[in-house]
Amino acid sequence: MSRAVSGILNGYAELVNRTPGLTVAHGMLDDLIGETEQHNQDQLNNGKELTTGKKEARNLLTSGTISIRSALAALGTSSDDPQLKLLKVKYQAADSEVKRMRDMQLFTYAYTVYNDALPYATQMEPFATADDVAQLKVLADNFNSSLPQKRTQQSKSKLSTQNLEDAVAQIDLLLNDTIDVLVKPWENKEPNFYKAYQNARMLVDAASRKTKTDETPQP
Repeated sequence: MSRAVSGILNGYAELVNRTPGLTVAHGMLDDLIGETEQHNQDQLNNGKELTTGKKEARNLLTSGTISIRSALAALGTSSDDPQLKLLKVKYQAADSEVKRMRDMQLFTYAYTVYNDALPYATQMEPFATADDVAQLKVLADNFNSSLPQKRTQQSKSKLSTQNLEDAVAQIDLLLNDTIDVLVKPWENKEPNFYKAYQNARMLVDAASRKTKTDETPQP
């Protein structure tokens, strides 16, 4: 509705310029419309794209963790080292255990696997390489960094929702208390302008309330 009103004021620029205060009010209206567009866009950015990134990071970390712990179990099986034998027992659980872990649990567990593998990083071939072990830490750090981002983006989205509501309230106040009052004197002098303006203002009413005709039963 506010955009329709602005369009009418643009179309009758000569009358707007002749009306004291209306040019300034029109400029304020356009500024507020611009704010609503920006806040609406910010509102739509609710973190979905970050959720996708986090999901990808989690999948990579899950796969990397399973790979390295499987390598540790295999190394323990093929070694006579008592410490490695203990790691064999520690990491023979089902892969589904890792996949079901909560985010922070998975991050912590990945670091546990990494720390256990690090002393044996150069001894794990052919089950895994030293680079594979180092990569697990990278994957864990990347996943961890993705966790707070969505919360931050959602907070921004909520703030934008509030800002959008404030801007809409300011538009209503500007229309009701200023622009409507300034346009009213043209009702009889410039009926085409006044009617076009009123039609633009009525757009919001058409979707929000019934008219008396709608409420009256038809004979």
